[in-house]
Amino acid sequence: MPDIRGVALGAIRHPATGEYLVQRLPGTDDTHFHRFIGGGIHVGEASDAALEREFREELGVAVEAGPAVCTVENLFEWGGDSHHEFAIVREATFADDSLYDRDRFTGVEDDGGDDGGDDDRFEYEAYWRSLTALRAADAPFFPVGVADAVAVDGHTHVVSPLDADAGAVADAVTGADTDAVDE
Repeated sequence: MPDIRGVALGAIRHPATGEYLVQRLPGTDDTHFHRFIGGGIHVGEASDAALEREFREELGVAVEAGPAVCTVENLFEWGGDSHHEFAIVREATFADDSLYDRDRFTGVEDDGGDDGGDDDRFEYEAYWRSLTALRAADAPFFPVGVADAVAVDGHTHVVSPLDADAGAVADAVTGADTDAVDE
């Protein structure tokens, strides 16, 4: 049985537009999905330190981790395998304010493959999107329920059950209002 994985995700809100920085990741069968940028928490590492490290590793930028906005128990299938993770979503800000002037970022993700080689790494695009656009986009925003949790004041705990991801994908495929990204 696979281990339960801890992840830290950063909710960076654009100070002028209120939009959030999200990454566009490849799904299965030529689909994609959105999520906040972040990644795995190492044993003995605090979630704020993990978030700051992940932004340095993936985007090459410094962020300052803020308070936790929500925790998510996320049950999902990926590549035919069942996964279980606990995500801590934290507010975050860029250490360099000029980064808010950028429309897009290119990040490098390590998919956590067993051998740690370069074939386990891939590039992704990150851009600003409103919570409304993320809820209505042609691609789901994962973990399910995070967009709603970020929109409320105070800390929220969300459980995203296994069938929630499948429902979000089905909704996106059957014609949700699109806020397409220029390709």
